[in-house]
Amino acid sequence: MLPTQSPVPESAAEEATPRAAGQADRYLDELLSGYGEEQARLRTALRQLVTCGRRSPLEFSLPLLVHAAMTGDAGPAVPLAGVHALWWRAANTFDDVADGDAGKEMYGLPRGVALTAALECGYALPLRALSLLPVGAGLRDRLRRDYLDCWTAAGNGQLGDLLAEPAATTPEAVLATYRDKSGSVYAMAATMAARLAQGDDDAGGTGVGGAGSVAAWGRFGHLLGMLAQFRNDEDDLRHGSGEDLRNGTATYLLVRLLHSADGARHRRVRSLLAQASSSDAGRRELRAMMLTPEVLRPYHEHLAGLCREAATLLGTLAPGSPYAYALRTRLLAEARYLPTDTAAAAVGAAP
Repeated sequence: MLPTQSPVPESAAEEATPRAAGQADRYLDELLSGYGEEQARLRTALRQLVTCGRRSPLEFSLPLLVHAAMTGDAGPAVPLAGVHALWWRAANTFDDVADGDAGKEMYGLPRGVALTAALECGYALPLRALSLLPVGAGLRDRLRRDYLDCWTAAGNGQLGDLLAEPAATTPEAVLATYRDKSGSVYAMAATMAARLAQGDDDAGGTGVGGAGSVAAWGRFGHLLGMLAQFRNDEDDLRHGSGEDLRNGTATYLLVRLLHSADGARHRRVRSLLAQASSSDAGRRELRAMMLTPEVLRPYHEHLAGLCREAATLLGTLAPGSPYAYALRTRLLAEARYLPTDTAAAAVGAAP
C-alpha cells in the first residue's frame, strides 16, 4: 500500500501538479535514453516526436491528480503521466494525418518517419514503461491490460469517427464512438492512477479504497473524456476553422440537427453538408443551424447529466481532498459551453 500523506492546503496542491508534470517530462527523457545505439534511428525519431509533436493540454495532469486525490502524493504516478502523454503524442500524429493536416513533413520529420515513430510511441514504449514499474507482477499485468483495453477501444472509436456518414448515423451511434475514442482514454488514465494508488495487493494488502473505487475513478475519467470531446467539437465549431464541417465529420451536434430537422429544413441541412467542404457560406449557415435553441436544448441536458454524475462521483471519491478542487476546476473547464447557471448547478451537485 502506498503511504497516505497528511492533508495539504489547496495552494500546495496546485503547486504540486506542475512540479510532478516537470518530473514526467524528465521521466520521458530517461525512458527515451533506454534505446541503445542499435536503435539510434528510432531513438532519434522518437525524441523528435516527443519533443516537437502536437501536445494535448494538461496531458500529464489527470493521472497525477487522481493519485494525489487518493493518497495525497502525485509523485508515484509520474510514470503513468508519462505513459498517458505518450499515448496523446501518438494519437495526435495519427489524427493530424487522418484530418488531412499533414504534409510531407510532420514535426520536423518526414511523414512516414513520424508515423513509424508514433506507432512505437503509442504502443511499444508505453508497454515497456509499464513493465518497468517497481510493483508486483499482478499489478503490472492489470496496468498493462488497462492500457491495451484503451488502445483497442480508442482505435475502434477513431475508425467509427472516420467511417461514419452524418446522414446515415444516429446520435446514439455518435455517442458510442465518443465513448471509445475519447472516454476510454481518460478512463485509462484515471483507472491506472487509482489502481496504483490502491496499491500492490499481490501480498494481500488492501490499499486505498478497493476495486469499487478503481472502477468509480475510471467512470469519472470516462465522463471527463466525453465532456472533453464535446468541448473539442464546440471549439472547432465556434472559434476554430470549421474543420469538422469541412471534413463531413459526424459530430454529435450535426447528427442531432439532421435528426431533429424534417421536410424542407432537413433537405437544406443535407444540401449544405454536401457543399461544406468548399463553401464558407455553407459552413456558416450550417453552424448557425447547429447552434439554434431547439438543437442545443437536448444537447445541453445531456452534457449537464454527464457533469452531475462526474461531480457526484468526485464528491464521493475525494471528499475534502484539495486535489479534488483541481479536478472540479477541470470538469468546469470542459463544460464551458454549457450556460453558466446550468454548468454551475451541475458541477455543484456533488455531496
